[in-house]
Amino acid sequence: MLVGVDIVDADRLARAAGRGGAVFTEHLTTPAERELGAEEVAFSVKESFIKAVGGRPPGFTWHDFEARAGRPAAWARRLLDEAAAELTASTGLALTGGSSFAVRGASEQAALVRLAPRRSRVAGAARWGMGAGLLVSLAIVYADGLGDGDGDVYADSIGDGYADGDGDVYGGFGDREGDPGCPR
Repeated sequence: MLVGVDIVDADRLARAAGRGGAVFTEHLTTPAERELGAEEVAFSVKESFIKAVGGRPPGFTWHDFEARAGRPAAWARRLLDEAAAELTASTGLALTGGSSFAVRGASEQAALVRLAPRRSRVAGAARWGMGAGLLVSLAIVYADGLGDGDGDVYADSIGDGYADGDGDVYGGFGDREGDPGCPR
């Protein structure tokens, strides 16, 4: 698993978005993310994903990471809750927003090199919060070792999978130590 954190001055981000307008938004976000209303936090969240995968690899685009409807796997939600509590304690900001993310392209390949899985698809999840002039985001990137290799379906045999709005199923790690795929 890979982890990244980003803390950005919200006013600085708002000024950049104001200068760039629709071009800035389209450069950072996908149409699906704009439908989800993810534009406001996209820069910081994607910066945390960039940090998690080790930087911007050759061929990188901001669309390598895309917010998805649906929830991350149960173990990822628990990890994010725990890490978010630690960030809240150190920053004073509650990380109340969250989403699962598709990770693809050059960033997926960079993550696969660092994660060194046998046969997997890369997935991500993030939490974020705003307040006191800051936007704080936390991202994790992980290899779903139970994937089918073509990125269409992830599911497990114990019911951790979840479906997004377009019929894709995500998840794939067990809840407890000893369950197949549980990263602990």
